[in-house]
Formats: sequence, structure tokens, C-alpha cells
Amino acid sequence: MSDHSDKLALFDFDGTLYKHDSILAFCLFYYRKKPLRVWRVMMQVYALVLWKSKRINTSTFKSKFICFIASDSDQEVRRMATQFWKNKDEFNEELLLALKCCQAENLCVVVVSASPDLFILPACEKLGIKYVVSTTLRIHKDGYTLGTNCRGSEKTSRLRDLFPTQRIVQAYSDNTDDLPLLQAAEQGFLVKKGAIRTVPNAGDFH
Repeated sequence: MSDHSDKLALFDFDGTLYKHDSILAFCLFYYRKKPLRVWRVMMQVYALVLWKSKRINTSTFKSKFICFIASDSDQEVRRMATQFWKNKDEFNEELLLALKCCQAENLCVVVVSASPDLFILPACEKLGIKYVVSTTLRIHKDGYTLGTNCRGSEKTSRLRDLFPTQRIVQAYSDNTDDLPLLQAAEQGFLVKKGAIRTVPNAGDFH
């Protein structure tokens, strides 16, 4: 993939740019807009119990948790996501400032997130972010499929597939699973409670 810049600035989404868990927040919004399907909470709770007891992995849990969108088309999910993010302002101010600085420096900004792409694309568009690397959600007439959970090493692999030669100049995340990615950047930043902390040995990871 080519871009006007060969320098990347990476941002995690949940807990980094956005203060909360976007899947949970979007789910609650969905139930408020479509209350007749709130019975699906029982399915989500059951999936949570299985996940907490380590009987299913994270990818399977997420696939079961997003049952709240079942029976909706991709157009409907996009419409709901656009409506959800339209007036949202629960973003981390420090990270928004860092984002604007990266954009002003003409860096190629990429959101790298475990959240399903259809859920967060409107928010990224709102923030002027062109590239999103996230868990793929495909909706079919008989249901949906969720791709490999875009977390940890999967983020690094997906990123390098799309940007094989670009330098990672800056990277931001609140998740310690992303430490290899943060250390691969020339400047890596760990986000804790909205505060940005420099990651030691950034630029030394290979």
C-alpha cells in the first residue's frame, strides 16, 4: 500500500483515542435503539462465562458477543455506527492533540485496533484518519463472520502486510499486548488513564 508519506504514526483505538470499550458502548447504543432484541444479553452473558472460564478464546467470545447485530445488513450496521459516532466526544484530549500533531507533520496515521472495522470506521473518518487495520467483520445474508482478532502479534503482522517498507515513527497504545509494536517505533508511547508515557528502548525492537 502506498501513501503520500513513508512515515507511520500508529494509534490503538479503545482506551487510547477513545476512552471506553467501543464494542460494549456500541452494543448498549444498539439495544437502546432496538430494545426488542435485548433478550440477546443472555447469550452474551453465557459467552462471557465461557470466556472467563477459559472454555473459549477471545476471538470466539467476540464472535458470540456481537450477536446484537445479528439479522442486520452491513448497510444497517454502518448506518447505526455512523449515528452512534455522530455526536460522540468521549475521546482522550491528549491523544487527540498527538493525533493532530502527527497529521500536521504529514505522517501517515493508522488506527490499529482489535475492534471490528465496521464499528469504528465512522469514528476514524470523523477524526480524519484514512487507514484502519482492525478485526474484519463480514456480514452475509445468513449471518456474519469475524476475522482473526487483531491484537498483539496479529497487529504487527497485518501492519507489515499493508506497509512493508514504511518507518514507524510514533505509536500509541494503552495495551501492554502492543509493547512489541510500541518498541518497534522510533517513539513508542504507553497510555495510562489518558496520560502519555514514553516506552523505554523504543526503536530497538526487531
